Amino acid sequence: MSTTTATEQIPSSRTEADPARVAKGKPLDHTAGVPVYSWGQAPPYLRTKTQLVADRLNVTEEQEAAPLAYVRTRDYGDVPLHDPAAAEKMRPLPSSTKTKMEARRTCPECGTVCKVILRGPCSSCRERAEKERQRLLARTCAGCSTVRERPYPKEHRRCAGCRQEQLEKKRTRVEAWLVEVTVCAGDGCTKRRGSKKAARAYLKEHDWLLRPERTDLPDSMWWPDWARRCPPCKTAYDAEQERRRAENQARYEREEKERREAEARAADERKRWAAAALVDSDVLVLDTETTGLDEDARIVELAVLNSGGEVLLDTLLDPGVPVPDDAAAIHGITTEALSGARTFSDVLVQLTGLLDGKRCLIYNKWYDVARLRHELTLHYLDRAAREAAEETLSTGTVPEDVRERSLSWAREQAAAWLDAMHFEDVMTPYSDWVGDWSEYHGNNRWQPLNGGHRAAGDCRAVLDCLRSMGRDYAHEYATAAAGAGAMSEGVN
Repeated sequence: MSTTTATEQIPSSRTEADPARVAKGKPLDHTAGVPVYSWGQAPPYLRTKTQLVADRLNVTEEQEAAPLAYVRTRDYGDVPLHDPAAAEKMRPLPSSTKTKMEARRTCPECGTVCKVILRGPCSSCRERAEKERQRLLARTCAGCSTVRERPYPKEHRRCAGCRQEQLEKKRTRVEAWLVEVTVCAGDGCTKRRGSKKAARAYLKEHDWLLRPERTDLPDSMWWPDWARRCPPCKTAYDAEQERRRAENQARYEREEKERREAEARAADERKRWAAAALVDSDVLVLDTETTGLDEDARIVELAVLNSGGEVLLDTLLDPGVPVPDDAAAIHGITTEALSGARTFSDVLVQLTGLLDGKRCLIYNKWYDVARLRHELTLHYLDRAAREAAEETLSTGTVPEDVRERSLSWAREQAAAWLDAMHFEDVMTPYSDWVGDWSEYHGNNRWQPLNGGHRAAGDCRAVLDCLRSMGRDYAHEYATAAAGAGAMSEGVN
């Protein structure tokens, strides 16, 4: 590595330092005695490692250990700078590689080899093409697209026929506007409201309305300083507008009243639904704890309670995969705690017997049902794999498309199992009952379930939500349920 200073390299015929080797500004800082410059202030001859590689040069170990300066960047911090004269030359590239690299830098139109990779024509060819396009555009009529040898007038870029047509449309529009503004705007009224002379004076004051390029101007938005309607027509117009405003206001009030009544009915139905669920012997509450929130997450705990809070099923499940630390930190179920636990397949028969013919309430049912679907698919996929293995042993051949057929069959069986069950969501009606409105989502915010992140605890929290919702009708439905029970015992 060269350590010669800029002053030592001054030729005998010169009295001052080489400008290329002198810094353009003062250092911002020093790192281990090495100056740190802002961008563009370091000595021009110094190069970064990337710039040296572009010149087919490698930084030596000595240069890596002792850079001559640094340049401070926003994204990459302080980047070291090195002397190209002390760098090592790279091994020459093969001729085939050079040819390919040169081809990527060659303009496909003029054949010029540029310093950078081209993705199309070079800048000179693009500028030449743009000038040619502009020349062609100047010789093309904007109305009929006729191309001629000489450019059309820059003001309108139209041939004589198209220009005449444009001016005629403008005159027609101006004449129609003069009639509009000088005659009462009332329906069927022909009374004069102003003079055409004053209207033309108004147009002269607003000369942009007379430009032929805008044949749609002037329009009804532009009006001189006089009333649009005569007094009788204005009175009738104001009365009609007042009638429409009253009609719209009445419709708005009617719709608002209907909306409030519908919301009140929906709120009452939610309360009755919750109160009825608490005394319904066919209602069960289900909850799961999983290995995560992704679509492949496995169930590690499953609980089912009845409407009275009695635990019908509460078990840990071995997912066959490790429980991630972030999931274990939430529900406290670790991989070690699941050692020796049953699998989902082991409890499927019991779960099916519990849910068959029952109303199963779930807080955020879409997530738990998706986890059940995934577990069911894996369960039936194992059965399909065993059947395929038995078929292979008996026939000595592997069935075609065994994986695709097995997966399709497993998904069909899982869907059939879920379709046979009746799941109801609690999160949405409970969140609507709380009424924490979100302007961002345009809906009520979903409320968290404070059950301790364990399956049985979350089921009890769901029952607490139902009790809060159905408090107003709890006595009514409890009395009705007790009467129905007494009647049933009397019949028996």
